[in-house]
Amino acid sequence: MQPDADIIQFIKEHFPEPYNTPETFEDYILPKIQQHDTLCSAVIAEVKKSILPPLLKKYDYRFFCRIDIDHKIKQPASIIDKIIRSEADKDESNRHTLENFSKKMTDLARFRIVCNFINDVKEVSKALNGSAKLKDMFNIEEKSTLELHPNKRKSGERSIKFILEYKKSPGLFLEIQVMTQQSESWDKKDHFLVYEVRRRSPGKEDDNFPDYLDSKMFAMAELLYVADNYFESLRASSEEGKNGEQ
Repeated sequence: MQPDADIIQFIKEHFPEPYNTPETFEDYILPKIQQHDTLCSAVIAEVKKSILPPLLKKYDYRFFCRIDIDHKIKQPASIIDKIIRSEADKDESNRHTLENFSKKMTDLARFRIVCNFINDVKEVSKALNGSAKLKDMFNIEEKSTLELHPNKRKSGERSIKFILEYKKSPGLFLEIQVMTQQSESWDKKDHFLVYEVRRRSPGKEDDNFPDYLDSKMFAMAELLYVADNYFESLRASSEEGKNGEQ
């Protein structure tokens, strides 16, 4: 994400010298999230070493899941954008600032576990919840939109998210997202077609989406959820049949 005019203005007005330019502001942000990056790498290593292997062995006859770490650390410009957007929150306790963001934002470090089927998402989530190592290191909060009614969701995304707060350093968070391949493909398209457009011009729905693109994207998420459930039914039938033959 490249800094837009609002972000550049914020950098000029709020960052201390010599970091108050589009060329230098990242040098102020990145050291503040270095711990998040290191901790996230350690959790990824634990997931690969101890949490996923039993499941990968159980389902070694098919694709089960993969780990996506392409966007492990939130981009500095995205951090500033989130700070700017939080200024509109009427509840001051929810606002992010340049001084508190590294202790309040829960998604500065994150990674995804992308699964083949809905049941795979549930099995991975159960394994994460059952990890003694993670429980020992973190306070864990689980947030699921996997089966949440559409009128209770802000977007079409269906996933299970884990917010991990490091016990040894309260306020140091990372996020694990678990979702199906269908949900991930939708999320990547919605981010480009809807999220970024809404972020750049908030409150201008008629101008931003004259053809109801945002509504269509939400509807598409529901169609993909129907497809995921149908695939899940086929998976269950197929694997139960194989287990019966053994």
